[in-house]
Amino acid sequence: MSASVKTRSVILVCLLTPSLCPIVTVLSAELDSTNQPVTLPQVVVYGTNVSLTSPNIASAQEQNRRVPGAFTIRNANELNNGRASGVQDFLDRVPGLLVQTENGVDAGETSMRGSGILSDEESIGIAYMQDGFSMNQGDGETILEDFDLGSTKYAEIYHGADAFKYGSITLGGAINIVSRTGYDADPIELRFQGGSYGYFKGQASSGAVFGPLDYFASATGRRRDGYRPHSAENTESLFGDLGWKLNENLENRIYLTLNRTDRQRSGGVTKEQLEQDPKAIDPEVLDQDLNKKWEYIRVADKISYHSDQEQASAGVYWWHRDLESRDFFNDDSKDGIQKYYSDNIGFLVDSVTHTELFGQKNLLTVGVAPSVEREVDHNWENLSGQPGATTARNTELSVNAPLYAEAQQYLTEKLSGIVGLQALYVQRKFHDLFIDTVSGDQSANLTFRTINPKVGLIYEPDSKSQIFANVSRSWQPPSFDNMVEFGDEPGASLEFTPLGAQRAWTGEIGTRGEHRGLSWQLALYYSWLRGELLDVNNAQGVDLGAVNIPRSYHQGIEAGLEFDLLHLPFTDQDQETQAQHLKLEQAYTLNDFHFDNDPVYGNNRIAGIPVHIYEAALTYEHPCGFYAGPTFRWNITRYPVDHANTLFADPYFLFGFRAGFRFKNKMTIFVEAKNLTNERYPSDLEPIPDARTADGPIEVFHPGDGRSFYAGLSWAL
Repeated sequence: MSASVKTRSVILVCLLTPSLCPIVTVLSAELDSTNQPVTLPQVVVYGTNVSLTSPNIASAQEQNRRVPGAFTIRNANELNNGRASGVQDFLDRVPGLLVQTENGVDAGETSMRGSGILSDEESIGIAYMQDGFSMNQGDGETILEDFDLGSTKYAEIYHGADAFKYGSITLGGAINIVSRTGYDADPIELRFQGGSYGYFKGQASSGAVFGPLDYFASATGRRRDGYRPHSAENTESLFGDLGWKLNENLENRIYLTLNRTDRQRSGGVTKEQLEQDPKAIDPEVLDQDLNKKWEYIRVADKISYHSDQEQASAGVYWWHRDLESRDFFNDDSKDGIQKYYSDNIGFLVDSVTHTELFGQKNLLTVGVAPSVEREVDHNWENLSGQPGATTARNTELSVNAPLYAEAQQYLTEKLSGIVGLQALYVQRKFHDLFIDTVSGDQSANLTFRTINPKVGLIYEPDSKSQIFANVSRSWQPPSFDNMVEFGDEPGASLEFTPLGAQRAWTGEIGTRGEHRGLSWQLALYYSWLRGELLDVNNAQGVDLGAVNIPRSYHQGIEAGLEFDLLHLPFTDQDQETQAQHLKLEQAYTLNDFHFDNDPVYGNNRIAGIPVHIYEAALTYEHPCGFYAGPTFRWNITRYPVDHANTLFADPYFLFGFRAGFRFKNKMTIFVEAKNLTNERYPSDLEPIPDARTADGPIEVFHPGDGRSFYAGLSWAL
């Protein structure tokens, strides 16, 4: 371990150790206390000034206290405090969640608990939802620019088995983005921000309530020239929802999303280029004009019923995408130019019933969330950015039908048990329409059926803290990106390789809670995987593409800690100090993923995911409205780029600073600096089987932005 890494490790221990002491003290005091707390009956209040289809953050926090595992709620109000380019800015410092980006603007890949390792520009392995509706394509991928952050109220991040009762079937979990409505919006709100590398983003929104009706509408535009050559982007999006409250218990809401994105792609660089010339670019990128652009429309309708005993929702959605992607067409890649259009339809029905059983509280959750996608694809040669001869044509059909039920039974006033079951039907049908090739007709139809069980316990020492444990099974079917690739022979077209589902059993224990300004979350998990989907070589060094490897394991730690250094539970403050705050928000993630006695890779570490990540933000707040403080992101150790563990990405430490002022007239201004030390680091990379057998330069590193500065203003009427 280098001296710098040792020094930074001491810093991490010094920050975390005293911070964890109050947690142990608080929990011990509660467990050892002889004073029995008085348990009051739960009271749920429903009024006319909140949305039932898009509940406020307080309601979400109360409901999600009942999940027996790790979860995080991220308030979108924090987006006004600094640059709010995209999902990466929004979901920083969420324990266990890794967000990576190729262009420094928005997220291309996300991962929780090792899901999404095979992602390529589109996140996979996490179930993304907006207001409960699935945002994933039928076979699993998600384009994160579909989310308009300016229209977001908060995000719910469910880790692993926590996402079970929301229809998620993956190892990673689920993220639900909850939209703003007229109940939590201003009549007029404007946001503008800009900065380095030609970045500019502007948004205008409006919301209001008129008797039983409410509306919210937003228009957003974002552009950027880019840190590297050929990395410009521009995006426009429109979002709106219209709600109608039929009575105080019943509400219907219609959603509409339109967006368009046009993004240049600059490709990867070698490790040497990353260190010496991160703005380097392969001339072939310019010659073939690598690019990705699409248009997207989404319409959804949701009706929700809330009472003291019942919360139920039903809805239907449809979305359509037209996409064109220009990629390399050469001896190593036959992807070329691809155009496709896809249509996704689905519906959901879910219900949570509060009753009493055996004299204690009982909560029963049931639901179904089927979806269908049909995609029509066409590939051509890429001749200097223009389509040449056709290389492939096909259609793809994806069907996902999860049915789930979960019961939480209180055994005592403080201890409850949870049992759940998912039943799943999945179909992947590939219809080859370009069969006059050496590959022949590659049409295929795969169907899968499975059942996933789950059991868990929650112990609540008091009304604001929990200790939890669970055991669950996850099951992730292969995507078409896993199973469909161009053949290696001359004249070959797309070839279909049937794969099995990735299966895992996961055990998890942890705690979460808050006490006098101190809040924490801690989860430790271990997953036994069979058939994990990875891109590997055989014993002769031949790249097999994506396959199901026999055995692997994932284990990790997800820890979050937030407290006010001026208001610690064991300190006294004078009146002047009580009006000020010095908040420290921390997140630590351990990703320890390995092959398990693999015939080729032994017990090597699985490539592509940082092992130790520490993120923090220290913010001073004055009652006059001023705030300021540094931000940190530390990738503590090197991690492998290839599964053979012969090429590694180096540690890095990113340091930023932001300051701003919140005026009493609902105006906020900010300035923010990122990567002040101008660190050269990979913001994303593409894992490979073995660097020793790779053909040509290993251009898999995507450089992060250099030193950059931003400023912004938001104002509401």
